[in-house]
Amino acid sequence: MLPTVLYYKNNKALISLLNTIKSKVSLSRSREELDVVISELKSFPGGYQLKTKVYWAIFTGLLLATTVFGYWDWSQRQYFQQSTWIIIAIGGLLTVLAGITAYYPHHLMSKVSHALLQRDGLLDNNLTLVSFNGKATAQQFQQRFSEFNRGNYSREIKELFKGSYQGDEYSFDYHYYHFHYVDERIVTETYTDSNGRVRTRTRREYDHYDRYGLILPFGLLRNFVVIGFNLPGAGKATYKPASNRFNRVFKVIAASQIEAAKAMKPTVVVAFEELSNVLSKINFEVNDAADLCLSFADKDLIATPNKVNISEFDAFIEALEGEQEFEKLRATLSHVHYVMTKLDSNF
Repeated sequence: MLPTVLYYKNNKALISLLNTIKSKVSLSRSREELDVVISELKSFPGGYQLKTKVYWAIFTGLLLATTVFGYWDWSQRQYFQQSTWIIIAIGGLLTVLAGITAYYPHHLMSKVSHALLQRDGLLDNNLTLVSFNGKATAQQFQQRFSEFNRGNYSREIKELFKGSYQGDEYSFDYHYYHFHYVDERIVTETYTDSNGRVRTRTRREYDHYDRYGLILPFGLLRNFVVIGFNLPGAGKATYKPASNRFNRVFKVIAASQIEAAKAMKPTVVVAFEELSNVLSKINFEVNDAADLCLSFADKDLIATPNKVNISEFDAFIEALEGEQEFEKLRATLSHVHYVMTKLDSNF
């Protein structure tokens, strides 16, 4: 965060307000708390437009001056003198500072705008933040679902929200999570040393991955998996329905072919085919406690669809006061509900 002393008049007051709102938004847990933050934004006495042309003009002037004086000093002897390096160092430092000063207010406003819209969207969709320990929660989930047996180096839950769904036949609470895991691998490479001898050396490389999903009590099946993405230790398919389209994307693993056939009715098969058009790399895993983990690679289920900025104040407030809908989340929850309604109750 840059000190506001670098700014003047309305810019200074607006940047101070944005920093305050940024902190309060991250702490808000209810509609009432967020409304207090929005009221503070509405009551700001100044304008919501940042005026940074002068900062960009200073940045451009410093960049040109550093280039011109640096080149002129170098041209005196056709090599870099101490004075040349001093001009480049001082001019470069001032240029970078001017560039950051010009860029930071707009970056801050964009960040705060997104944070407000995102928190508003979460509340509109009845999602609340859950307090958790990232690594401990990942370990707990790993004990319940094969989905979390990923990452030979580290596993961590990055986000966790609690929500509720009200359907025509079934209602349920669920958790939405963001799971991050890291694989460590040893890479061996061959090189030639300074004496011309061929040698080998090894180094460790780390690959980072992210998965997202919903966890909820399912109750209608046990030890049943529809796999659309590699699932550690899943084994071979138990049952294949008649649909070639389904079989190209998924495989089904159950305790027996009979249970798999009872669950994978034609209507359920079609539902999974349609879900594959909404989500990517899907796994539908029901454990022995009849809890469901529906996992996928999509990171935008709870992303606000609005891109409006605070500087467009009337449109921004209109977006906050309207109802945001997370369409992909709704479609995913509807799929779960639909599958529930189609399953027999005698599993």
